[in-house]
Amino acid sequence: MLNSKKLSAFCNEVRQQITVHPVQNIETVINALHHTLGLSAIFTGTLDGSKQQLDYRAAFLHGNFVKIEQLHDTSLCLKILKEAKGNLIVKTGAELRKFIANDLLFENKLMRYFAGTKQLIGQNKWLVLCVLDYKNRNDSEELSMIIGEASKLLVREELQLRKEQQMSEELERYKTVFLNANDGIMLLNNSNTIVEVNQKVCELFLCERQEIIGKKPHELSPKTQPDGSLSSEKALDLIQKALAGEPQRFHWQHMRMDNSLFEAEVSLNSSTLQSGRVVQAVVRDVTSAKKAEKALIDARLKAEDADRLKSAFLANMSHEIRTPLNSIIGFSEIMLDEETDPDEKEQYLQLISSAGKTLLQLIDDIIDISKIEAGQIRIALSEFDLHQVLDEILINAFNERKKREKDHIEIRLRKGLTLDNFFIESDPFRFRQIMMNLLVNALKFVDSGFIEFGYTQPKGGLIQFYVKDTGIGIERDKSHLIFQRFGQIDSTYKRNLDGTGLGLAICNSLIELLGGKIWFDSEEGKGTTFYFTLPAPKNLVLNNKDEVVRFGKINRDWSGLKFLIADDVKANYLFLKAVMKETGAQILWAQNGEEAISIAKQHADLSLVLMDIRMPEIDGYKATKKIKALFPRLPIIAQTAFAETENQKAALEAGCDDYITKPISITELLSVINKLL
Repeated sequence: MLNSKKLSAFCNEVRQQITVHPVQNIETVINALHHTLGLSAIFTGTLDGSKQQLDYRAAFLHGNFVKIEQLHDTSLCLKILKEAKGNLIVKTGAELRKFIANDLLFENKLMRYFAGTKQLIGQNKWLVLCVLDYKNRNDSEELSMIIGEASKLLVREELQLRKEQQMSEELERYKTVFLNANDGIMLLNNSNTIVEVNQKVCELFLCERQEIIGKKPHELSPKTQPDGSLSSEKALDLIQKALAGEPQRFHWQHMRMDNSLFEAEVSLNSSTLQSGRVVQAVVRDVTSAKKAEKALIDARLKAEDADRLKSAFLANMSHEIRTPLNSIIGFSEIMLDEETDPDEKEQYLQLISSAGKTLLQLIDDIIDISKIEAGQIRIALSEFDLHQVLDEILINAFNERKKREKDHIEIRLRKGLTLDNFFIESDPFRFRQIMMNLLVNALKFVDSGFIEFGYTQPKGGLIQFYVKDTGIGIERDKSHLIFQRFGQIDSTYKRNLDGTGLGLAICNSLIELLGGKIWFDSEEGKGTTFYFTLPAPKNLVLNNKDEVVRFGKINRDWSGLKFLIADDVKANYLFLKAVMKETGAQILWAQNGEEAISIAKQHADLSLVLMDIRMPEIDGYKATKKIKALFPRLPIIAQTAFAETENQKAALEAGCDDYITKPISITELLSVINKLL
């Protein structure tokens, strides 16, 4: 019977020194082999079958452990074990020496004995154990048993080592993901306490790791959440549900270390670690996403509102356009009837004229609002006499409309300064437009009483203008719609009144472009006052008086004066000639620019020229320049169908003293002529 004392001694030595550390245990097995068998060299490691590469775990040579990184296919162990399939391979004598010849470790060494085995531990992976001795061995059977037992122990330790390495690598991967995640990750124990956080949490809460470890979630939150619940109670409830195995996902308001708040999306999941049950909280800052979401919702609501308003606006436009057209076309057809008496024709003509002006105002408003939306409104700043412009608005333009619609309403103009001339720098065309829009707007809603407009004494570098009426006022719950485009459609005022709802929106945009702002005060049933500001002139000397001007008439008797009308359209000439009929002035006609220059040369006593801009042969700009070169003091008024600010500016630069746009207002035309004469 085989003596097994050496095997028992080997097993006892290994058993006494075994630990939980695989690498240390592998060396223990090698040491026990050396002590038990007295071998000269012992090698163990892993063999990669696909690469034919041997990686050593432990190597014992000449009485000491040595470090051997790697041996390739020229090594003794690889050559002998190449074909082994788990059995012990033994080589001695001459058979061994032919394998040793090319091995760097054993060249010129008199090795007499080799035994080796390889055990499968994975896909084409093997554990290798080789022993060598300088003397002949006659205990091969016992040695074989001990090597077999040692290889089993080594396989067990190698598998454990590989498992630990895999776990370590996996842990490292998870740690990398945990530390570098784009979302904040916290680990909470079953006491609702934070035990670990990643770097993103520190960034979210503006703190260091040690400042947050040991805190509870509600300590990183405001006292109450937006829904009114206590943060401490709600957080505890959610965490307990997660610990019970119910994953939680919710929105939460957190508080940074600087007391600022941010919106977070939080996910809670539970898992088990060696230390016990924990909750993993993933915190994502959604403040920007929430703002973006709200912006999208607001934009959608605005788009829907704009679409609704524009649809209503188009329907309203159809009504507003067809109403004056109905008067123009209808009364024109009636007047063609020969049976219509003269008195009726006079009445119909007045109605046609009124409808035409209404239609023109409507077209102007649509063009202006389109330019404002496209950002194409241009402001042409120039110095003008504010008092003169206000007088013209009172005496001519606005009074004409008042007499046509509500002649019983008193109109007042109040000036904040008693200067004869008060020059300011702004856009006179746009200023007139703003004032007229506000006055016409006031006239719509006044049935009795008065309308007062003007300005108060300038202060703080601003002039404050106002238009006050004793009309129906503005409903308090509709006041926010006043300056919105198409705002009247939403019943800002009584819907039975005419208008497109564009006038105040145009005023608002123009005043902003001129460097001012507009607002209003109103009391329903008692009246409304609109205010707006414009920059005041620098170095202005003020007084404490103001002046009230009421409507009066200016006589226009221009008998003995000679006017030249330059226009290539005969109908325009006949219209202007009819307008001048009551003034007593002599009227001459030029059908193009060249003819206008010729007539001016023949009549050096001309008092005024009405110059159309677009004419054949020579246009109005060139004709004006040539006439001004001959007669610098001769007043020339540009008459043009182009209402753009830049066209008006071009006319003034060409030498015109003033301009008037078509269709021409008779009152405005006579006022401009009166001013120049």
